[in-house]
Order: sequence, then structure tokens, then C-alpha cells
Amino acid sequence: MMLSEYLFGGIVAFVLGLFLLRRKSKDSNAGTLAVIPDVPEASADRGTDVIVVGAGVAGSALAYTLGKDGRRVHVIERDLTEPDRIVGELLQPGGYLKLIELGLDDCVEEIDAQRVLGYALFKDGRNTKLSYPLEKYHSDVAGRSFHNGRFIQRMREKAASLPNVRLEQGTVTALLEENGTVKGVAYKTRAGEELKAYAPLTIVCDGCFSNLRRSLCSPMVDVPSCFVGLVLENCQLPFPNHGHVVLADPSPILFYPISSTEVRCLVDVPGQKVPSIANGEMANYLKTVVAPQIPGELHDAFIAAIDKGSIRTMPNKSMPANPHPTPGALLMGDAFNMRHPLTGGGMTVALADIAVLRNLLKPLRNLHDAASLCKYLESFYTLRKPVASTINTLAGALYKVFSASPDEARNEMRQACFDYLSLGGVFSNGPVSLLSGLNPRPLSLVAHFFAVAIYGVGRLLVPFPSPKRLWIGARLISSASGIIFPIMRAEGFRQMFFPATVPAYYRAPPPPTK
Repeated sequence: MMLSEYLFGGIVAFVLGLFLLRRKSKDSNAGTLAVIPDVPEASADRGTDVIVVGAGVAGSALAYTLGKDGRRVHVIERDLTEPDRIVGELLQPGGYLKLIELGLDDCVEEIDAQRVLGYALFKDGRNTKLSYPLEKYHSDVAGRSFHNGRFIQRMREKAASLPNVRLEQGTVTALLEENGTVKGVAYKTRAGEELKAYAPLTIVCDGCFSNLRRSLCSPMVDVPSCFVGLVLENCQLPFPNHGHVVLADPSPILFYPISSTEVRCLVDVPGQKVPSIANGEMANYLKTVVAPQIPGELHDAFIAAIDKGSIRTMPNKSMPANPHPTPGALLMGDAFNMRHPLTGGGMTVALADIAVLRNLLKPLRNLHDAASLCKYLESFYTLRKPVASTINTLAGALYKVFSASPDEARNEMRQACFDYLSLGGVFSNGPVSLLSGLNPRPLSLVAHFFAVAIYGVGRLLVPFPSPKRLWIGARLISSASGIIFPIMRAEGFRQMFFPATVPAYYRAPPPPTK
């Protein structure tokens, strides 16, 4: 009997050992870096502290922030001409507060940026105005909307004004790796010359289409929909200085000012395929399906924008942060973490991340101990979580709630959300504080989300409950759980709600090297 037990135990141990060995091999291959073999130690860039790949919102803000702290920063950007994008045009008040904290608030000046004071919701001929709770802040604090390219150019100019920040146009082709540590990057200059740059820390901020992220994380990119972008000219929004969200069928339509004479319209189209612009299908879709659902004040300008023909599309990507801690490298911005852009939270998350990283790096004067630095910076992934995960979860959940559905329970949830926000007071201030990034607390998010669901059930049961209404109410609660919990699971429950229980939360800076 004892011999058979030993034999059985030995077989189990052998199989388990094979499984773990195979898994370790699989995990080690998952984060393979783009390797340039035999990287020489010597380099003309040996005086650089940090290489930043990409000079969008995250890269430019990071370069200025680190440069202001005395770091020698080399920024390599594929194209330094002014970008022309249809997203990244709305900065929430929470993001504006981060701009102030980083010393970049003057970058929204002289670009015809518009103050944004809240949102207006439209559904089935009704509307409600939701103002940001800004009473306790300085009068200058508000959201800002603008041309994305103008904002980025101001950020780049601000970064380049520092003598220890070098902006260079070039395309990074690979991370240089030696013995598992990133030493720098290989890149091609504007003139086509192939060069290598070295630094003890490389931060990848090359945006939502990043070609380097697979080296540093396990990307699980979801594309739930696409935005179709138009610019409406010389028209007045029903609620000036407010973003406008139309709860349309099949999914939301956004309007917000991007200059004193222009209003951005973003039409959400579910799925990854949109009607063809070239053969006129898109124009027909916008005129026949979308136009009848928008506020009457904007109808003529909307049709004129379609006829003008400047219609553009952009995939809406969502990707939870799932990094492989890698000595010598770090991911930031949309290369690292994305959420549905419905709530305009992307720039707020990026700027909040930069503030966290700046505070972590401040006590370190020497970044050359890559292994110790990597272990220390694991705390970054935990410290950022409550703010980033709240904004990410809200964006994903609101998109699903605001979209039409053949499911009667989901449509009840949608109506309940509109009515709940229309109540005003704490019922609107709480959710808008989350949306604006002014109070991004996970518990507040969960409380308000399920308050909406319970409010929806209450609407169904008053004045007289029926078996059918009870069944719809039960499915409404189930649907609400099915919306929010998978998003929070992807973000990480423990890091989101109990970050102080994660060991990395308490990680101390590595001791200074002699």
C-alpha cells in the first residue's frame, strides 16, 4: 500500500514538473523582445538618462516632466509635424488638474481651446444637463476641448524648450536587448540613416497602434466599435460649453466644440466594419440613420458636413494594462492601456500615470541598476490602478449601457441610467465626478452603477409589480453584473479595490549605487 502511494506520488510530481517546465518555457517566450544581438556597451548617447519613444500627449508630457526634474531625455517621434486626429480632443477637468500639477497647463492656451463645463444627454426627445461639480476649485478649472494636433504641438514645444530634452524625428524599429535587459532602441532617422540610441531607461509611448508593445506586455486588444468623425462649422450647440451625448440607435453620438467656430461630431458605429466612404454608403447611412436622431439645432450643419465630404473613421480600442515587468523599459499611454473613448478619459489616465511615475523616479539619481529599478517600478502598476481602473471601467460600462440592445432588460437599464442622472443632486454629481476624473474612486463607481440598476428595478415594480416585470428586473440586475464585473476582472479586483494589500505597493527605492 505504502509503495503504491509513493509510486503514485512520484508520477504526480513528475507530471506536475513537466507542466511547470512547459509553462515556464511558454511564459518566457510570451514577452520576447525584438533582439539586436551583441549590442556594444559604448554609445554616443551614453549621457542620456531616458529614451522616450513617441511624442504624442503622453510622450511629450513625460519628456517635459522628466526633463524639468533634471533628467537628460531623448525623444524619438516618427512624425513631428502637427497630427490630425479625430480623438484626443477632450480633456476632462481631472486631466486639467494633472496638467497644472505637471506644469503644462499653459499648453491649452493660444490654441483656441474651449472650456467644457459638463455634459448634456439626449434621449427620445428629452434632454438633461449634467454640470461638473467644480464649486470647490479655482475658476480656471474646467474641461478643455481643442484640436488634438495643436495641443500636441504646444506640448512638444514646451518639452523642447528644456536644454536637456532632445526631440528627434525617427522611426524606432526595435528595442535593444542584452541578457534580458533593454539597453535602448534601434531607429531610422528622417534621412533614412539607421542608428542606435542607449539609455538606462526606455519608455515606450508610441500610441494605440504601437508596434513595440508586444515586447513589453500581453496585449488583449478589443475593438468594440469605430468612430466616424465630422466637423460641423458655424453652428451653436444646444448647451454652450458642454459635451453632448445622444443615446441613439444603435449607439451613442457625441458633439463637443474643438474651436470657437467648429464642433466635433463622433458617430459610434458598432463592430469593426463601417459603411464605405468611397461609394457613398457612409453618407447615406449618416443622412438616413443618424441625422433623424440628432438635436434639431444641429441638423443642417450635420448635413452640410456630410456633403462637404470630410468624413473620417477611427477604430475604438480597449486594452487592459497587462505588462511584463522588463528591466530597462516601461510602457505608457495608449501603448500600455486603452479604454473606449466615449468618456474622454484617455488623456486623464495618461497624465495621472505620468504624475505617479514622476514621484517614483524623483528620489532616484542613478537609473543604471536595471534589475533593482525594474523591481521598484512594479509599484507603478499598483499605484496607478485605483484612478486608471475607475476611468477605464466607467468608459467600458457606460458604452454598453448607452448602446441600444434587443434585450428588453438592457434597454430598461439604459432608460434607468438616463432617468437616474436626470434626478440631479447627488445622483448626477457622483457619476459626473467619476466621469470628469475629479473623484475617480472604485467604490463610488460600483455604488452608483448598481444604484442605477436598483433604480431601474424600482421603476419596473411601481405602481404594480407583475411576473413579467419581476423577471425583467431580475435580468436587469444580472445584465448590470454582466457588464461591469468582466471589465473589473480584466483591470484586476485586488489592485483596483485593495492596492495596499499588494506587496509592490510598499516597494522602497533601491539604495543609491556608488
